[in-house]
Amino acid sequence: LKRKTITMKISLWHLLLMILSCCTGIVACADSAGVYDVSAFGALADGTTLDTAGIQAAIDACHGAGGGTVRVGSGRYLTGTLTLKSGVTLHLARGAVLVGSTNLDDYPKRRAGFRSYTDNYTDRALIYAEDARDIAVSGEGVIDGQGAAFSGEYLVRPYMLRFVSCEGVSLEDVALRDGPMWTVHFLACDRVYVRGVTIRSRCNKNNDGLDIDSSSNVRVSDCDISSGDDAIVLKSTSARPCRNVTITNCVLSTDCNAIKMGTESNGGFQNIAISNCVLYDTRRWHRITRAQKH
Repeated sequence: LKRKTITMKISLWHLLLMILSCCTGIVACADSAGVYDVSAFGALADGTTLDTAGIQAAIDACHGAGGGTVRVGSGRYLTGTLTLKSGVTLHLARGAVLVGSTNLDDYPKRRAGFRSYTDNYTDRALIYAEDARDIAVSGEGVIDGQGAAFSGEYLVRPYMLRFVSCEGVSLEDVALRDGPMWTVHFLACDRVYVRGVTIRSRCNKNNDGLDIDSSSNVRVSDCDISSGDDAIVLKSTSARPCRNVTITNCVLSTDCNAIKMGTESNGGFQNIAISNCVLYDTRRWHRITRAQKH
């Protein structure tokens, strides 16, 4: 009841903002550079109030205006699933922490339109995008999945970040920690750029770092990953191959495989280059498994 009351208050706040904007002819939520601050949409950043509605409202407004940057300022933002949309950069300023809710009901089920073997896994995520173009998550802030709070098999442990059938995806400089399942999953994406990302996730089962799945034209560089499961995994869980992938200048540590290719894969691998990576405290440096038919 308390959560419903808080959500209603935030919704009324959004309505008041829209009425004021219509009456005055002023759109006060974005600055001249197209930056939308989530605090202007009702996000409180107190670490206890669920800020999903406020942050999502900023993303929706930014997308509706043709794109720009959604700024998450310093503070702790408790949130459930956020849906990233075309043209939007979600920027976490230094001192900003997106904290994943520990209530599974705050992560609506999202069955991806692209069929793959991962249909057998969870259909929930903290940050989700599908069929989006030119999107990014950036900044010196932190995304904390609070993964230790989740128990059970795949279906009840959300991904932290999941991108499906997206084109032009950038993930840069952010720190990701303690995911309930895989940390980042790129499925059937094209033109993916990952640079300077720090991952610390050893709190649950299946704590992969980066899962690059049936995706093409992918560049990963200068990342620092310490994971409970495989640090960087290339998969092709559909008939679409994983191809044109470059991984370089990364530091990887894991309880399992530092770099792995082939698990649950059908489509194969083409044009993969891995260079100049430091691997330490790992059970295996690399592992390549045969493609599997499902």
